[in-house]
Amino acid sequence: MTALPEPVSSIASPFHMDYTYVAGAGRSVFLRGLAQRLLLARRCPGCERTYCPAPQFCSRCLTELGDPYPLAGTGTVETFCIVSFPFPGQVFTPPYAVAHIQLHGADTRLMHMIGDTEPDRVHMGMTVEPVWVAEEDLAATMQSIRYFRPSSNEAAHA
Repeated sequence: MTALPEPVSSIASPFHMDYTYVAGAGRSVFLRGLAQRLLLARRCPGCERTYCPAPQFCSRCLTELGDPYPLAGTGTVETFCIVSFPFPGQVFTPPYAVAHIQLHGADTRLMHMIGDTEPDRVHMGMTVEPVWVAEEDLAATMQSIRYFRPSSNEAAHA
């Protein structure tokens, strides 16, 4: 019997792709809010689903969403993963946690990193709050939030 060769674990490639992401009218409102340290939500007047970040139209009933309003900013970790290995282009050094956070007052989730705690302390149901970048670094981008951290209420119960 002939031994199988070692599996290929990586290849070098000059592949490069440029792309442009268009946030659209609805999500642009959310992004502009981040530049002011606001998490802006919008509610559907038809089915009353609250989105953050919000598209222009409800994904359930296709009704145009109402005016934006700020949420308090706290949220609950609904699910998460621990990033344990490095990959090309990585900004943070593993290990670290990335979570789907349901902001309080919204029916949708936002994905972001969890900081100011060890990754093995992150858990579903954890209450978190945003940590914003310095005033001069604020922009209409998700990077205006450095990460979410356990809220002061969560820390008091730890």
